[in-house]
Amino acid sequence: MESNKIKIVSILKIATCMLFLIGTVANAQELTLKKARELMLEKNGEIKASSFEVKSMEEEQKATKGLRLPTVSLSGTYLNLDKDISANLNAERDMVGGLLSISEPAAVLGDWNFSLLDRNIGFASADISMPLYAGGKINAANKASEIKLDLSENNHRLKEDELTVNLITYFNKLKLAKEAEILRKEVYETVLLHSNHADKFFENGMIPEVETLNAKVALSNAKRELLAAKKDVALATTALKNLIGIDDLESISTVFSDPSILKPLNEFQIEMLKENKQLKTIERNYELAKVGVKVENSDYFPKVGVFGKYLLWKDNLPLVDTKWVVGVGVEWELFNGLQREHKIKASKYKVSQIEALDKQARLNLTTYTEKLYNEIEKQLEQFKSLKTDETFAKKLKFMRTRAFEEGTGTSLEVVDATLKLTEIKLHKIKALYLYNVAYGELMVRIGETESFLNEN
Repeated sequence: MESNKIKIVSILKIATCMLFLIGTVANAQELTLKKARELMLEKNGEIKASSFEVKSMEEEQKATKGLRLPTVSLSGTYLNLDKDISANLNAERDMVGGLLSISEPAAVLGDWNFSLLDRNIGFASADISMPLYAGGKINAANKASEIKLDLSENNHRLKEDELTVNLITYFNKLKLAKEAEILRKEVYETVLLHSNHADKFFENGMIPEVETLNAKVALSNAKRELLAAKKDVALATTALKNLIGIDDLESISTVFSDPSILKPLNEFQIEMLKENKQLKTIERNYELAKVGVKVENSDYFPKVGVFGKYLLWKDNLPLVDTKWVVGVGVEWELFNGLQREHKIKASKYKVSQIEALDKQARLNLTTYTEKLYNEIEKQLEQFKSLKTDETFAKKLKFMRTRAFEEGTGTSLEVVDATLKLTEIKLHKIKALYLYNVAYGELMVRIGETESFLNEN
């Protein structure tokens, strides 16, 4: 007898362990919002394209740094002219002969028809040049490339935030659809059970036939709503898979976290103006516009550079006897039709334009933060009210069901109580859905994405 007890206890322990392991594996397979975002950042095509834009700007910045370095090149030329280049000075020779009283200048002084350059000529050289001073244009170009790289990185983070907000919406919409499906299934099973009871009561002569008809109509409606809920789940699943960039979607938890009281609105507004990436984009564009003013001002200054040439090979160039040459070049444009003045004014207007955009963007973000915050508070109030209504609706359903079973209530009253409870539950999970979407968007926009993901 004692050994049987030990065996039973052992079997119970093993069964408990197996159930625990099964539960652990099931939970491990559930896709969390945080894991979904990690997958999206890895697989989403838009994010990949944005990352390539950043890499492109990194290379552009490296290329701009090369403006400070010397340029080395090789060049070569080979020419074939229609005839040799010559200088016929026989007329001058005859003039000289006359002055010297020479009777036959040609015989005495010779032929003065000289060949200066053969018709076939060629040369090759190595060239080097390097700017020394460009009025600040090179420094400005490097600063501009640095700002453009920062802008591309910030735009990449903005793209991540935009898709993260979409992910929060799609993920919670799938949770809402799954939760609604569960509720619709519960309603269907409840109404089915009620319909079966109604049929038995009718067969036993306890209720009239009209009560069974009410139950059947309710059952048909419940089935239709359940099928619609299943389709909503399928559609939400497809949308989420496409956003993440995956073919298969693991099961996700349908549990919504209960809303909590937030910190005051003004604190969120301060964080929004401090951490919002759209404002950072405007700030960097403002810096870029100021660099543009410096670039246009640089045209007022001379450009100075050094250069050198080394002759590697020459053919039929008797007049060129040197091997190398070095020098310093200066170019200073004094007047260009007032182009510089107008370009400077145009670049200054861009600075003023961005200042105006920044001012308006801050006002818009303050209002946007208040809108999200009010939506969060509204859904929090809705949730609390619906929780109270749910308690009353559960009690009403219980009482209507008992009354029907005792013959003092109608089938219609039971169905009505069941649907009322379901409607309240649906409104409650919808309030949770809207709360989480608004709260998630607010947290993402103030740069607290990780904090929000860790809460879910």
